Amino acid sequence: MTTIPTTGVTFVHAAQLLAAHLADHELPKPASLQVAARAGQSQVRAQVYPLTVPRVAAQLLAWADTLTTVTVQVWRPPSGTSVHLSIASTLTDPAGTVELDVYGAAAHDPVLFATLTPGQRRDVPLGQLCIWAARATDTPGGGAAA
Repeated sequence: MTTIPTTGVTFVHAAQLLAAHLADHELPKPASLQVAARAGQSQVRAQVYPLTVPRVAAQLLAWADTLTTVTVQVWRPPSGTSVHLSIASTLTDPAGTVELDVYGAAAHDPVLFATLTPGQRRDVPLGQLCIWAARATDTPGGGAAA
């Protein structure tokens, strides 16, 4: 995963950057939001609702479309029963930069993730999210692929 250096801002400012981003863009309603500022670094995390792989990918693409630089990662937790898709980026204004992580989980699909072993993380190209999101329209019921 590519790490983008950040300059820490206060907790309040990090929360304001996130709030402004949400207000400026029509994004899927997050399931949860976290804001942290410590030791010179600030981070915001948004979790999208867990659904099928295609629907999580579509939600992450909606976020990615509002950001300049995005790193995409897939992770299969040690239990092996789910996969986590995530994007990493930053939110920036003149006062500083905040790390942004947006993620969601879905049931493991052995067809889509045949080579992803339990516990493994892998960077994937942004285009892969597009491929997974497109499956939502290719499958009956809007993406039961996961």
